[in-house]
Amino acid sequence: MGRYRSTSSLPLPADWERKAFGAYRYTVLPFALALSIWPLVLGGAWTAVTDPESVWAGLLGLVLIGPLAASFTGWGWSELPRTAPVAAHIRATDAGPALVLPVPRPSSTGSLVSIAVGVALLGAGLWQLIASLNDDWSSGAAFFFLLSLPALFAILLGLGTYKPRKVIGNVGIVLTPQHISIDYGNGPTNVAWQDISAVGARSRREGFRFGSGTNVTTLVTGDADTGYGTVDIGHKDLETDPTRVYHLFVFYVRNPGLRSELGTENGLDRFRRGGYTAEQPPAFADRDPRP
Repeated sequence: MGRYRSTSSLPLPADWERKAFGAYRYTVLPFALALSIWPLVLGGAWTAVTDPESVWAGLLGLVLIGPLAASFTGWGWSELPRTAPVAAHIRATDAGPALVLPVPRPSSTGSLVSIAVGVALLGAGLWQLIASLNDDWSSGAAFFFLLSLPALFAILLGLGTYKPRKVIGNVGIVLTPQHISIDYGNGPTNVAWQDISAVGARSRREGFRFGSGTNVTTLVTGDADTGYGTVDIGHKDLETDPTRVYHLFVFYVRNPGLRSELGTENGLDRFRRGGYTAEQPPAFADRDPRP
């Protein structure tokens, strides 16, 4: 999710950075790189169409630099500011009705593209090898060998990262009066409400300085005697307003008597209107000690 225009009066947590939601300045580098590469892609396509003798050279150029240009374009597009959706729904679960916050489903597109690129490279190399058998086969064999290495790497990378796409009903952050289940597609993480001792908010950067960072909601479990545990929910792992999600957790940790509305129309309506707090929250919100 990119930077968003808030749809409620809920304040941004004190330790979050608004620029982590994306900014136009973060789009300059990827779009500039994309604009510098796309002419090469179009040139390769034009060569493949107009020059039959260079058709394979043109197609090879497309296979090599086309995905790179598309990646830079997608990176720039992801950094454009957007309006955060206010998305939630009620789902029937084994524990009863639950409020569900949507998350992006795991995508296999990158893996499939990697496999397709590898197969295309192998095909181009094999074609050149066959075409050179009646002439100088050694040059064709060398060409095939040079292409086979990145091709095999691309295929193995695609096969190693491929995961079947889960249906929408099997992913999401599922909230019931007793438990929280967080599943991005790799299996659920389950937390009981009574085990959450605090809710934190922080920003992190994954070591990459040319893109936006990540604002994180942290569910802290345990105590000093039993040991602390944390469950992080990054804003990029949500397909709904992350600030609203932060305030939701703070609200229900502080108000355990109202958790019964989770999975009901009252709980859904509260999320949609952002009816959690009108005050600036602290960066680290402890659970209300009162029973």
